[in-house]
Amino acid sequence: MMEYQTSALWFYKPLPLLAAGVSLALSWMGFSAGLGYMLLTGLFWPILIAMYLHRQKENMRVWSPQENSEWLVYVNAIPVREQRSVLTNPGFSSPAKAHRFFQSAFLLKFILQAGCLTLAVWQFIAAPWDLYAVVGSLVLLIPLAAAVWRTGQRLATLNELQFAEISHPNGQIWHQAQFVRSGKTLPALKSLLSLF
Repeated sequence: MMEYQTSALWFYKPLPLLAAGVSLALSWMGFSAGLGYMLLTGLFWPILIAMYLHRQKENMRVWSPQENSEWLVYVNAIPVREQRSVLTNPGFSSPAKAHRFFQSAFLLKFILQAGCLTLAVWQFIAAPWDLYAVVGSLVLLIPLAAAVWRTGQRLATLNELQFAEISHPNGQIWHQAQFVRSGKTLPALKSLLSLF
């Protein structure tokens, strides 16, 4: 059974909550691309990736270490402790398979983001030329363009992926992909699922 916490809950972090609120407000002004972006990359995209990795894990093509997180959830105003499995950076049987997965996934994310940016540009062109529309469109276009730029950079630097080897208890070696930036490692899956 799949019980992963795949997406960051927007109401637990201030920046995604602010972005969701601004996107909702902009959608009332006629700029729905931001809200579509939030739903696609913040909700549907992580679910698709988690489902794909879960199927691969069941078929033993991918392995990910089991990590649980503790949650305090309020059910009818009663605090209930709950454990959830966290989706961790997957290990692949070879660096080539890891590279192929992340190349395909980042390319799909880039296409998704570029489509949202294109829709935002069309909505900007079709909007009435008043101060609110111009400011609203800039508030939407700049972060979308930055997100597309970051994903494009990740695509361009996929050849520089580094791989950590993890030994499974049965003796098999798995390879986890990670980006190295300023001496710090960033799991490739975290970058793939990031909202911005």
